[in-house]
Amino acid sequence: MSGRKGNRKKPTNYEVGYGKPPSEHQFAKGQSGNPKGRPKGKKNIDTMLREALFAPIPIQMNGKTTNVSALEAIVLKLRNNAIAGDYRSAVQAIQLAIRALQPEESESSAIASPLDQNVMMDLMRDYLEHQDSAANDDGPKTDEAE
Repeated sequence: MSGRKGNRKKPTNYEVGYGKPPSEHQFAKGQSGNPKGRPKGKKNIDTMLREALFAPIPIQMNGKTTNVSALEAIVLKLRNNAIAGDYRSAVQAIQLAIRALQPEESESSAIASPLDQNVMMDLMRDYLEHQDSAANDDGPKTDEAE
């Protein structure tokens, strides 16, 4: 029995042209035309910030080493500096606290404005009027003979 892999030959009527190179210039079986592969893309600023700020780092807290995110370590350092009397750190900490404690915009937009309430009242009034007229037209028929 002859081996199959080494004895393959192109048919003699193989047409050479665009996208069809001569067989001696084709890649060998199992060999890639792009051995290094596609280059990796560059990270955008959002990805770099997310990786840097949320990566765990070891810190000393109460004499013990614990791992916290870099962002949490920054906030803790800001808090400690503010408590120690650093005016700028205190101002920044207060500004961050105010921003964090304010209700989110999504919660404030959930409250209906007076205009929205008026529109809703008009829609409900129209719906109820339609229901009343439909009930009067198709109301239950009672037999007067009983």
